[in-house]
Amino acid sequence: MRAVGRLAFFLSCLTLSFAWAGAAPAQTTYNWSDIDCRQSRIASWPGLKCRATNVVTTEGNVGAFRRWSAYGTTSEGYYIHIFLWEAQNSFSYITIDETTADFLKWMYFNGQSADQFSPVARYHDADYSTFRDEKQAQGCAGLRRTGNQRRGGYDWIIGAVLCAPAGRNLTNDQFTQFIDGVRLQ
Repeated sequence: MRAVGRLAFFLSCLTLSFAWAGAAPAQTTYNWSDIDCRQSRIASWPGLKCRATNVVTTEGNVGAFRRWSAYGTTSEGYYIHIFLWEAQNSFSYITIDETTADFLKWMYFNGQSADQFSPVARYHDADYSTFRDEKQAQGCAGLRRTGNQRRGGYDWIIGAVLCAPAGRNLTNDQFTQFIDGVRLQ
């Protein structure tokens, strides 16, 4: 009789724990935290600062996503901003519904000041465009690259911006070297 009581108590605790786990609310807000760049999924340059968000889930906790960022100014005065948006499980995917220019405006810190976008061009596996940051009076170029296709979207999307110091222009060689250097670790 005592064994039956223990079994009933164990089963009720087990059922309750499953109920609590199933009722966990979706984490729908990205909260950024500073991290050591060695912990980032972005292979960053020396001197950049890195940040990452918590894992955010969709309703029903099926879709799970995380964002990463590396940014800063090089010793030569070039501003770099790299952004990664990554699906965290095989059920999740990221769609591309906006133009490259709109994506760059959205992910770039001074996106509201970005203007005069060039037509989109392609270099290796990245779409890119040059533009002007009117607030900082800088000539910039930005790229968008996607990961593997998954369920009508991609497993990740990366955006990156390189801006020359005020009064200087980016060369094609500088930007293609930058594109080649933007990668994951």
